[in-house]
Amino acid sequence: MTQPAYFRTTKALRHKATLRKSFVLLCAFLSLWFTAASQVNSDNQYTKPLKEVLNDIQKKYGVVIKFADTMVANKKVTYAEWKYRPDVEVTLDNVLKPLELKVKKEKDKQYKLSTFEYYRWPVDEGWAELDRIAAQYKTVEEWEKRKAALVPCLREALQLTTLPASPGTAPIKTNLRKMNGYTIENMAIEILPGVWVNGSLYKPAVFKGKIPVVLHPQGHWDKHRYRADCQYTSAAIAKMGAMLFNYDMFAWGESLLQFKGEDHRRSLSMTLQTLASIRILDYLLAQKDADTSRVAIVGGSGGGTHTIFVTALDKRIKVSAPVVSLSSYFYGGCPCESGEDVHACGGRTDNVEIAALAAPQPQLVVSDGGDWTDHMPEHDLLYLQKMYSWYNKSDNLANVHLPNDKHDFGFNKRKAVYEFFAKHLNLNLKAIQASDGSIVDTTITVEPEKAFYVFGDNGENLPARAVKGFENVEKLFADEVKKAKENQRYKIGLIDLMLLKRQKLGAITLTAQLKADGVEVDMGGLGTRPTFDNQLLTDSVREQFLKTAKENNVEIFLLAMTGYYAQSFCGREEYKRSIEDCITTMKLMHVKTAFLPLGVQCDLKKNPAVRDSVIARLKVAGKMAQDAGVVIGIETALSAKEEVQLLKQINSPAIKIYFNFSNPLKEGRDLISELKTLGKDRICMIHATNKDSVWLENDPQIDMYKVKKCLDEMGYTGWLVIERSRDAKKPSDTKYNYGANTAYLKKVFQ
Repeated sequence: MTQPAYFRTTKALRHKATLRKSFVLLCAFLSLWFTAASQVNSDNQYTKPLKEVLNDIQKKYGVVIKFADTMVANKKVTYAEWKYRPDVEVTLDNVLKPLELKVKKEKDKQYKLSTFEYYRWPVDEGWAELDRIAAQYKTVEEWEKRKAALVPCLREALQLTTLPASPGTAPIKTNLRKMNGYTIENMAIEILPGVWVNGSLYKPAVFKGKIPVVLHPQGHWDKHRYRADCQYTSAAIAKMGAMLFNYDMFAWGESLLQFKGEDHRRSLSMTLQTLASIRILDYLLAQKDADTSRVAIVGGSGGGTHTIFVTALDKRIKVSAPVVSLSSYFYGGCPCESGEDVHACGGRTDNVEIAALAAPQPQLVVSDGGDWTDHMPEHDLLYLQKMYSWYNKSDNLANVHLPNDKHDFGFNKRKAVYEFFAKHLNLNLKAIQASDGSIVDTTITVEPEKAFYVFGDNGENLPARAVKGFENVEKLFADEVKKAKENQRYKIGLIDLMLLKRQKLGAITLTAQLKADGVEVDMGGLGTRPTFDNQLLTDSVREQFLKTAKENNVEIFLLAMTGYYAQSFCGREEYKRSIEDCITTMKLMHVKTAFLPLGVQCDLKKNPAVRDSVIARLKVAGKMAQDAGVVIGIETALSAKEEVQLLKQINSPAIKIYFNFSNPLKEGRDLISELKTLGKDRICMIHATNKDSVWLENDPQIDMYKVKKCLDEMGYTGWLVIERSRDAKKPSDTKYNYGANTAYLKKVFQ
């Protein structure tokens, strides 16, 4: 039955009233809910917007805080007002630190908001950190041990343990100018395929013989190497008698033709800049007029930071001068100075300790009152003076502190450099002195920026194969390092016996820790047994060795029959089985070379009567090795000429010489001549070692760079194995000795 219209209307009105009541109740509820939700309490960690908190602090403390809205947008402060303290700076620190922000005080009651600067520490904290670092060594011996650990770590942090191969191209040279007393030539040196470092080479207009070499990396000042004070410095040092190369940082100057300015603030820029300095040194020191005993580097600001790192890593540098950069409370304000994790080395280090790695070589530290070097004489200098005093070379360290100067490369800084270089590079200071004896370096022609360009006014001469873009250079660098590791011409090896871990897995892991490329594994003792005490023929043992080597990226490159040092290879009745066991093990372990020392009883120099027996047995051993496709290296006390004759008599391609530096050196023979006499085809491997006395780096009998030059010219490719050359004061400290020697050989040969 249909209801009358009256009843239908009344019901509709009641329904609308109910809806209105429900809506009012909902609004009231939502209002209460939003009020509760916006209320600051422990449920929401008393959170407030950062902008609101900063405005509140300004009102409460009567200060001004300058900030851009973009710096505070979407940032929240938890437990905001709980972080307030009576002191405004303590309050700001509590509020901002969790957000990686800070304020800089511009004047009384005025601050400016900035991001957290990881590289800038309060002075007292920087000093305390240097004191903590210095407390780890109290003698020069302890310091040398720390140096031996720091340098390879720095190199690894910079990704330069294995250097990418040099492109080997000639520099691109342009616009040679003859000035009053000096010349300038613009130059681009290729550091990676399609990547150049650009600079200008200054030389004295007239000189005789060999002259010093000076590197002058630039900092972050406007106009970079084009600015007037850089031209003053470069011209003055050239007029004094040195060749000087000033050059761009990565993604700076002409490097901007290949990369964006923001690429400079990538951590890899630190690596590429260091690589650039190494390549520049390679080129300059190969010039016939370069005096390799007088090599210096000077840079200011970021260039000063670069100066201390290059000096620490490349011992070809003999004199250094970091200008307005060095401080224990400032680590370098750009990723090109501190972007790679170099400061984590040695349980954390700082730039002052890294500068101390130069000791005892001459070092000038220039500081001023207008930047982070302002307190140099009060603390950091005292540490450096102590380090130099340990070598009795205190006079080699100098500090010129200019309390009224600002952060620049002004005349007072340049004057200090000129005087220091004149003293330690034997340069002619009079060349830049006026008649009254005062130094004047501004009487030169200051050229416009474009005069220094290598690739044309608009980059039109940049080679078509130039790499462009950060992603491309990043990939290129990684690829080139990988390729260099795979095709390493020289590899550095250690010996398990000398590591005091004869045929032990620990020799492999220690080799990896010391950053060597491989390890020589011993066959075990011999004694009166018919063959070696060799555990490697046991499948489970051998497999564990191979597995450990693979996991640690260590190559087992040789098996050594050192039992024949004491036993007579030429006299004992049974010798074939030991050779056979060694060759069998080699095949199972995929090792291509074995070592057979002729030892005391088969010394062909002292016992020439055994020569026929030695030759006869080596003929047999050579046939066994040749049939197996392996090589046996022998070590004798003969001269190189005599060894050539011996190999002719043996007449086996599978018998070669395992050359040992110490053998000719102890007999007074010339090492280079001996190597050349033997030639690459007669040498299977090299014991790059001398008697125990000092590390290879400090050995006066071996010029390792000349050795490398000789081996390069010979075309030798292969292993350089460290046997001895231990510090006589600590001969049993394997990490100390072999870590240092490994790092040195890698630096020279890789």
